[in-house]
Parts: sequence; C-alpha cells; structure tokens
Amino acid sequence: MRFRNCAVLAGGLFAALLLASGPVIADESASAEIDKRAQDPNQWPAPGRDNLLTRFSPLKDINTDNVGKLEMIWAQSMNSLRGQEGQPIVISDVGGKPMMFFVSGCPSMALCNVVQALDLSDPDNPKQIWNYVKTTDRDESAIPRACCDTVNRGLNYAKGKVVFHTLDGFVIALDAKTGKELWTVKHAYPEHGETHTGPAMIAENLVIAGFGGDEFAARGRLDAYDIETGEKVWTCHSTGSDKDVCLTPESNKANPHFGTAGKDLGIKTYPEGEWKIGGGAPWAWFSYDPELKMIYASTGNPGHWSPGLRCALKGDDHTHEKCNEYDAELGSGPFDNKWSMTIFGRKVDTGEVVFAYQMTPFDQWDYDGVNENILVDMEIDGKKRKTLVHFDRNGFAYVLDRTDGTLLRANKFVTVDWAEKVDLKTGRPIKVKAHSPFNIGVNTSSCPSAMGGKDQQPCAVDPSDPTMFYCPTNNWCMEDEPQERTHTQQGTVYVFANVYMYPEKPGITGKFKKFNVLTGETAWEIPDPYPNWGGGMVTAGGLVFYGSLNGDFRAVDRDTGKILWSRKLGSGIIGNPITYKVGGKQYVSVHSGIGGWIGLPVTAGLDLNDKFGAIGATAMAKAAGLNLIPQGANVYTFRVSD
Repeated sequence: MRFRNCAVLAGGLFAALLLASGPVIADESASAEIDKRAQDPNQWPAPGRDNLLTRFSPLKDINTDNVGKLEMIWAQSMNSLRGQEGQPIVISDVGGKPMMFFVSGCPSMALCNVVQALDLSDPDNPKQIWNYVKTTDRDESAIPRACCDTVNRGLNYAKGKVVFHTLDGFVIALDAKTGKELWTVKHAYPEHGETHTGPAMIAENLVIAGFGGDEFAARGRLDAYDIETGEKVWTCHSTGSDKDVCLTPESNKANPHFGTAGKDLGIKTYPEGEWKIGGGAPWAWFSYDPELKMIYASTGNPGHWSPGLRCALKGDDHTHEKCNEYDAELGSGPFDNKWSMTIFGRKVDTGEVVFAYQMTPFDQWDYDGVNENILVDMEIDGKKRKTLVHFDRNGFAYVLDRTDGTLLRANKFVTVDWAEKVDLKTGRPIKVKAHSPFNIGVNTSSCPSAMGGKDQQPCAVDPSDPTMFYCPTNNWCMEDEPQERTHTQQGTVYVFANVYMYPEKPGITGKFKKFNVLTGETAWEIPDPYPNWGGGMVTAGGLVFYGSLNGDFRAVDRDTGKILWSRKLGSGIIGNPITYKVGGKQYVSVHSGIGGWIGLPVTAGLDLNDKFGAIGATAMAKAAGLNLIPQGANVYTFRVSD
C-alpha cells in the first residue's frame, strides 16, 4: 500500500495501517524508546544523541582536570577511503551486550555504505560480530550524481533494528543482533537526480527520510515509513500544489505573512513549470518534539544557481530576458520559489504543515537551508518559549518558536554582506543589491560563500544553558557568475554558474565558536587554517570536542575556549564526536577521513588549478592545502589512561 500524500490519510486509515503491523503502545513508540535511552548518560542512542539534536552528554568522568590524559584505545577501519559526515551510535543492551553501530560512505558500489556492529563487552578491545552491505539492485549512477561527495551521516536504532540508508536511495532495516535484512524500500531515484546521504530520523513509529539532488534538478520531498514493515505512510513535497506540500487552512495560522494555503505558492512563485524541477530537497538533519508531535525538517536551494531563470514579470512569457533584475516588485516576493530554503514544522502522523518559514526567498547564492534545527527551551523577552535554533548557511542564526514558527531572533554569526539584516516583523532578509548575483555573465562577490557560514556540520548545546551554542563555522566568501541554462533534464548536473571561493582572511578558513543566539555575541572563537567541517559535542565535564580537516581532534574548555587537549588523527575529520560509558569508563569516539564538499577535490582527484571545479571547492581545497591531507576512513576511540 502506498499513499501519495498526507491528504489521503484520514485518522482511522492511519491507525489501521499501524495496527496492521502489530500492536503499538503509545508510550512505547520507537522514538519514546530513543528518548528513554537518551536519559541514560552511558548511551549515544541517536545521531544527535537525542531527537532534539542537542549533541549534549551528561557524562563528566572526562573533564577539564583529566582530559590531558586522554589516550587512543582502539581504531577500526570503515572499509572506505572516503570520509563520512556522521557518527556511531552506542546502545547498552542489544541481546544483553553493549553495541556500537556505524556505516561508511560510498567510494564504490562494492563498498557502498557498509554497516558494522561492534560488541563492546570488552570496551578496550571491541569485536565485530557482523557487517552488512547491500549487494543487489545497486545503482552505480548514484556516485557521480551525489552532490557533494558520497558521504553518509549515520544510522539509527530502535525496536531491535538498525535503520539506515544507501547513497543510491534504499532505506533498510536490519536485525541489530544478527545483521539480517528485515525490510528494504526504494526511496530515492538517482535517475531523477535523487541521492540519499541522510540521515533518516525515527519519530513515533515512523522512519522519516529525505534526499539530496537540488544540483541535479530533483524535486524535494519527505517520506515516512512504518518502522515495522517499511510501508510508506505519507509523502509531502517541497514544491507544487498545497496538497502536494501538505499545506492546510491551519498552516502558518500564527504568521500568515509567511504564506498560507489556498494560493498554490509552491507553483505560482516559479515561472511556468519550474517547480517540477525546483529543488527544495531536505537532505540533512531532522529533529522531533514528542510533546508537540512535530517534526522539523528544512529544505535546500531551488534548483539551479542562475536566479534570473527562476523569476519573470507577471503576464510575460516566462523567459529570463524579461525578468526583473532587482526591483521592488521582485523584492515583495512573487518569485520567492517556495518552499525552498524553508524550515518546516510538520505533524508527525500525517506530514501536515503547522508552519513553514522561508529564510532565503528567491535564493541567489545556494544558501541551502537544510542545516539542523536544534530544539531547546529558553526565556526570551521575559517569556518561556519552546524554541528551535537554526544556524543557516546564509550566515544568520535563527530562533523560532517551534510551536507556531514565530521568528524571535536572527543574528549574524559570521561575516554577512548579502543582506543587511532580517526584518523580524516580515521575516524577510533585507538584501544588498551589490552582493546579489543575478545577470548572466556578470560576476558578483558575496559573503558567506555557497558552502555557507556553516554547512551541514552540526552545532551542540547544553539544554541547561540554552542560549549558548558551540558551532563550527566556515570563513570564506565567493564570486558567482550565473550562466545560461543548457538543459532541464533531471539527473544531469544542473548548476549553470561559475563559482570561485576564497578565504575571507588569508590563513584562516575555519573557526570554532561559542555563540549567544539571543544577543548575537561571540563568547570565544578558535581560528584554524583548516576548515572545521565536522560537528561539535558538549559535555557536563566542562568540555567541547570537535575536529578539523587537518585531522586535529580537540577538547576545549567550554567556558574559556582554551584548547586543553589535541591529537592528530590519520586523516581529516568531517564526522561528529560522541561519548559513552561501558565498564565504568567513559569513552570518546569520532570518525576520521577527509571528504564532504570541501574535501571532494581531494577524494575525487580533481585538478586543484581549476578554480571553478566542484562548484568552487577546488579553489578552497587548494587555499587550505587539503591536497596534503591523506585519505582513509576510520573510527578512533579514546579514554583517560589508567
């Protein structure tokens, strides 16, 4: 049984579908199991440790006093030269054993997304008890269609299952004790430009999955699958009719100026037919609030990077020659290209939109809006709020009320010149014409670059200190020259722009910082000659962990920003640290292996003298000296020496 979109799902039919897969106890859903595990500080049960994506650990055995004694205890190959942008998960009781699970990237179909299961009963000497790689029905065309790089951002565990995805678009559930395949569904289709770097998320008894492909003319969507059977429960698109997007008359009720149902804005804010290849893919991190029963997933850019092809005067023939360049009418939003670059709050059981806030309407910079939405509660202007915090590639850190999408703050966290500010009343950025690429063949500079003030690399927060976030940032700008469109074929490279990226300040390409999302103030920052493309982790031991593309894995005093410990790993780090406790000892693990968009020129062997290669990544890779970083993906694990 397949449901085309959420409008099909009446409450009774949805309940019947769940009952068909076996009895479901409301307080024992798959995500309730994750929430319960997250209350145990010894485990790391989900990609962000919890479904709120805090990446905070209550463990404090490793702390500011003893972190200098941290030593590497073991390392494990990931069967891949390519790095991966994810993290392991650690579950304390899989068949009575503490287990670690992780999945590799996709250097080739023979070694594409290998899942490993390690028994941690002897935590200093883990033993692999099974591994899995899908060997049938693979699609080799996914590898050249993956933008950008063939990475994987991790897997999930619930209901005795390891749930993961493959680059070529399968979502798969394995028996966690044996590695036996329980179900597999085809979710994304490379021939349509769709590849899946993930991760998926488990919310209630659903596996929520998106995909990437905006640079290959994909049309973004979000799908929900029953965790027991793999049956599709609902589908909601990012572009198209209100029905396809799962908008209802109640959507954006608190903020109708963000856009409401009844106008098919997902069609009408594009020139004729452009929404069908309009991008908006939700390809990175998702979060879930079990009290509100809402999932939060953001969308990417509206297809190609030649913005003059995505707008037109009312009533004209929709050719870019007649498109407004930068006048008041365009600024008012008739060609916002909705619902790309949008934070969606959706009902978990149907996908229906509660709110949709578009951060970069009519995108001209590829400021993909897919970065993580971290859920914390804080006091703002004297009022307790359930908030969502989002550090966007466009350089603004947004704070929204996650119940209804009301915009509360939008502060610059890196150098931003494409916009003066975000108007909190309208929610719209005040763009700067001089830094807005538009005309074909005209080169325009702007900061940040298309890789963003922060790309997918996730921030961390201690919920007891909810305004202070620990974030890796990119510190480079770009020159962007839109080009003529040569085709409209899905599955074929669909960028149409020459992009050159360069460090904002010579010798500094990355910074790790502590940032106040309410005041916009930076408490401290650590500059780095190498990009910080991996995520952060904060602990109750007073520490923040993160890594650089030079392979430097660091522990920092979260109060002062002082580096207390650093070790050079075998390759660059684009993964995210985790920590767990087994046998009375706390451990810290992280993936190592250069890759990601910034590392693609190295892993793919591109010519670093081609400054436009990999959509501008070659110039940055050359400027940062990434060609001197060896390849090879491993899991490294550390603990304090006895």
